[in-house]
Amino acid sequence: MSKFEYPILYTFRRCPYAMRARFVLRHSHKKIELREIKLQKKPKDFLNTSPKGTVPVLALSKKEVLDQSLDIMMWCLQSSDNSKINDLKNNLPNNLLDQIKDLDNEFKTNLDKYKYPNRFKDNDKNLSRDNNLTFLKKLNENLKNSIFLNSNKIGLLDYAIFPFIRQFRNVDIEWFENLNLSFLNSWYLSIVESKAFFDIMKKYKVWDAEDKPIITNFNYN
Repeated sequence: MSKFEYPILYTFRRCPYAMRARFVLRHSHKKIELREIKLQKKPKDFLNTSPKGTVPVLALSKKEVLDQSLDIMMWCLQSSDNSKINDLKNNLPNNLLDQIKDLDNEFKTNLDKYKYPNRFKDNDKNLSRDNNLTFLKKLNENLKNSIFLNSNKIGLLDYAIFPFIRQFRNVDIEWFENLNLSFLNSWYLSIVESKAFFDIMKKYKVWDAEDKPIITNFNYN
């Protein structure tokens, strides 16, 4: 199986699934070829690589493609060896997959109904918002004992969950901040103000096959 010189990452800057993958790719220090796409106008090369048409997609070769954010995160852990990635490896909660599943299923469903209310028939936007309070309060409770969700060092769980909390918060920032979830707010700010977040949110022009390839490991000065 012929590998690409650099794995090709198809991404969309604001997509929370793509953000969580970019966070962990940054920790891995692996160089990738970055292809920023528009989801409203998906390029043919992208759909040929992953017909399901969602980001992120990491193509390691023409036949080896990772098209789930969690698979990309786990690939980074398994194929990398440096102090930053080892910190993530050593900080995996036993129920990691269960916690991510809770987020990706119920929380994300309510988030979509809250953020995009007109997409759903007979939808109560505020009810969908309030249905996520239990999850938020649980996070806040967990953060009473440590800076991050599993310890005082940032971990895979933080990176998996943060982009969705950010998206939820941004629908109505004032309402979110008035929830009095002080530990969750401190956690949120510690990530959104970090260099890691700045690096993975750098803006790129939309990819075109005629462009010079963008090679990056998401570590910028």
